[in-house]
Amino acid sequence: MSDDLKPPSLADWQRLFDDKAYWQQSPDAHFTELMQLANDLFGQGAIDLAQWQELKARAEQLHQRSPDANVAEEVADPDA
Repeated sequence: MSDDLKPPSLADWQRLFDDKAYWQQSPDAHFTELMQLANDLFGQGAIDLAQWQELKARAEQLHQRSPDANVAEEVADPDA
């Protein structure tokens, strides 16, 4: 039996960051998962502290924009 689990990569973090549907539907869970991935990357030595801080800043900026984006989406398409 082989485990096909692989450690997370920066590409995984970026893919999650770019997942607009997940971000709009559940901004808090999206942010939490982004931070968990960043923490895992840092913990395994895949990124250094400066890179971790950059990922954290990007995740925080996106998370802070989520309420405005969700309101704009609702105004643009109230039946969605």
